[in-house]
Amino acid sequence: MSNADLMSNPHGLVFGGNGRVARAMTKLMVSRSWQVTSVVRNLHRHEKDILRLAASDQADRLSVINCNLQTIRTSDDALQLLEKVRPSCVVFAAGSFSDPYKIDRDVAQRIIKAASHADYVRKFLIISFPASRRQPAPWWNQKDIRQYIAESESYPDIKDAKLQADEYLVAAARQRELLGGPRLQAISLRPSWLLTSSATGRVKLGRTQAVGKVTIGDVASVAVEMLGRDDVGGWFDLVEGREGVERAVDRVVSEGIDCIEGGDLERIYGIALD
Repeated sequence: MSNADLMSNPHGLVFGGNGRVARAMTKLMVSRSWQVTSVVRNLHRHEKDILRLAASDQADRLSVINCNLQTIRTSDDALQLLEKVRPSCVVFAAGSFSDPYKIDRDVAQRIIKAASHADYVRKFLIISFPASRRQPAPWWNQKDIRQYIAESESYPDIKDAKLQADEYLVAAARQRELLGGPRLQAISLRPSWLLTSSATGRVKLGRTQAVGKVTIGDVASVAVEMLGRDDVGGWFDLVEGREGVERAVDRVVSEGIDCIEGGDLERIYGIALD
């Protein structure tokens, strides 16, 4: 498939497809006439519910495949799955409270590595969270720093696992660039605490406070808006706010905002993809 075809006929592969953010993203992507393949652990239990996310006239654009992520033990395993679908963008919205190192880090990294070796994958979006950083963000105040420390101490394994995946994605995109491959838009979307209330269509994106809230629908809207563009890449913190989604994404792109700011890029770029 040519570069033009990839851009005009987006195909999203969504890991963690039964999750709340993943479902909301799937519904939005299909409504935009994207092709979507949702990856779930229990096809018998979840397939019908996932397929209902597509309107009747869009039903042929949504498919569901079965894969227990714990069976992805190597990047070759991940690549075999990618080859079956050949998506133009990959979304990693999976997570595990009980074993974050296995899912949020190890499986995520294996899929990232596979995607970085698949030239047809042009975009990779991972759902993370604002505390996924090695030190307080330079724009935070003292209250933010205290909240960051509290979250880091409350969820140390989740924070560490997601951080390692976030950094690995940056390194993978950089390595593909250095090897002369097509650009991989590496996006870490970092929503704070999720609300199940209706989407507002208004957010605060980019340099936000350390802790906040945001609706699942608004997270999905921002994610799909980003994946629909060819100029987005970086880390983006997200909470509820007053700015429209499209305008917020426009702003962070035009202003060159990347919440990896303050991180050690030289170290991150040097991460070995093993």
